[in-house]
Amino acid sequence: MTNGHDNSGINRRSVLKILSTGALGAAGMTVSTGSVMADPSATHYHNPLYGPDFADPTIHRANDGTWWAYASNMSYSNDADEMLVPILSSSDLVNWTYEGEAFDSRPGWLYGSVWAPDIHYHNGQWVLFYSLWPREDDDSLVPGIGFATSDTPDGPFTDHGEILSNPDHPYPGNTIDPYFVYHDGTPYLFWGNFAGVYVVELTADLQDFRSGTFDQIVGSAYEGSTIFQRDGYWYFFGSTGDCCAGFDSTYEIEVGRSENFLGPYYDMNGTAMLDRDEWNAGPTHLGDNARFIGPGHGDVTVADDGSWWFVYHAYDTEGPEYAGNYGWPPARQFFLDPIQWENGWPVIGCDGTPSTQMTNPGLGGYCDGGGPIADGTYHITNVNSGLYLEVANSSTSVGANVRQYSDTGCTCQQWNVTQNSSGTYDITNVNSGQFLEVANASTEDGANIRQYTDTGHACQEWDIVDNGDGTYQLLNANSGKAADVANRSMSDAANIQQWTWSAGDHQRWRFVS
Repeated sequence: MTNGHDNSGINRRSVLKILSTGALGAAGMTVSTGSVMADPSATHYHNPLYGPDFADPTIHRANDGTWWAYASNMSYSNDADEMLVPILSSSDLVNWTYEGEAFDSRPGWLYGSVWAPDIHYHNGQWVLFYSLWPREDDDSLVPGIGFATSDTPDGPFTDHGEILSNPDHPYPGNTIDPYFVYHDGTPYLFWGNFAGVYVVELTADLQDFRSGTFDQIVGSAYEGSTIFQRDGYWYFFGSTGDCCAGFDSTYEIEVGRSENFLGPYYDMNGTAMLDRDEWNAGPTHLGDNARFIGPGHGDVTVADDGSWWFVYHAYDTEGPEYAGNYGWPPARQFFLDPIQWENGWPVIGCDGTPSTQMTNPGLGGYCDGGGPIADGTYHITNVNSGLYLEVANSSTSVGANVRQYSDTGCTCQQWNVTQNSSGTYDITNVNSGQFLEVANASTEDGANIRQYTDTGHACQEWDIVDNGDGTYQLLNANSGKAADVANRSMSDAANIQQWTWSAGDHQRWRFVS
């Protein structure tokens, strides 16, 4: 858990920091600085928080309360587009500011891309462990883990070179994905890359390893380790599956725990993590939902109210699949979700999937129904037209159509809104008692919205997303698409459909009690 070279002329870090204040990323474009997607609401934020490329995030909180996050920025086609560990800062875990790059120049011990950084504050310095992977996958070069330091969290970091590489240890696989833990006066470094996750003691200056101290803690199903202590247990958060296949990725988080720092670690089913050698075979603690794909490789931190939070990357299917011009790198964006603890085991995002929106850290009630809309009976009106959401012709029939219409005083224009334990909502018509749903569980743009009896399917569940201005999005939990007035119509009886969110007023709604 984390709590916190000299160039002549204008350096690259400063230029990119200036550019980031005005240059926002767009789908299908090469993006150097990324874009902030902060939620203006005082009570809730929306995922993702930053993108389109902020993979493998690590986080640490400084003594002044500021959180600092660092990430991979992997293998862009052009060297100039590849950032050397992008850095963000935040006072609240929600609104993030781009601060530049950790390095002024690429570490010189290998011509490589800087992956999977790990940040800590140790002995009066900010210490950064990182993976250096050969650019263009040059097999003549050997990947390894390097070490750098800085007096300030925004750098620039001074590189101290490689401290561990493949020939240095007796294990298979590549030496990447470092995670540093200082335990009982001894510094340890964990690493792994789907050949097992291993650990070795470091020297006091953190710049070398101690021979004869190697060990293995989990099997070959994992990479991207996070290791921390809570309530008498040590926890291992590991990423498993395919990280980098765009929307076909199968990444997820699995968890083990142990009473001893070096294990043995067991998962929630009692299986030894050393025996887990198959992707996605153990209990999932953070996995896919309809909108967000491939969550994994993150870090944990604790807010002022004692709540635990996980920062990680995932894909947003409503955003770009790739961050560059040429189908690479994958657009793994920056996410944040609370960790709830049930019988000593973590549940991330309230239901084990990434949240669309969540109560801001420090406000409490993250998974207890404290959503943007209180349970109750509402008229739901469209912002563009001012007309009411209703069941056509006051029908009580299964499958009756939903449309917009002027106020008639009919209970067919009233809706019971009830939050589920997952944070989604059921929306049922007062007149018929039937559920608002997307017909046939479609995930296509233009699919019809209607009423139907309870089927228990996610097409009958809705995320109500606070836009921060008194209006809301109605996003279907199955498709991730927004309730939309067809053709932006202002007319009575215009049809309601689902469509990809475009931020138009015809997709914005008010709840009037």
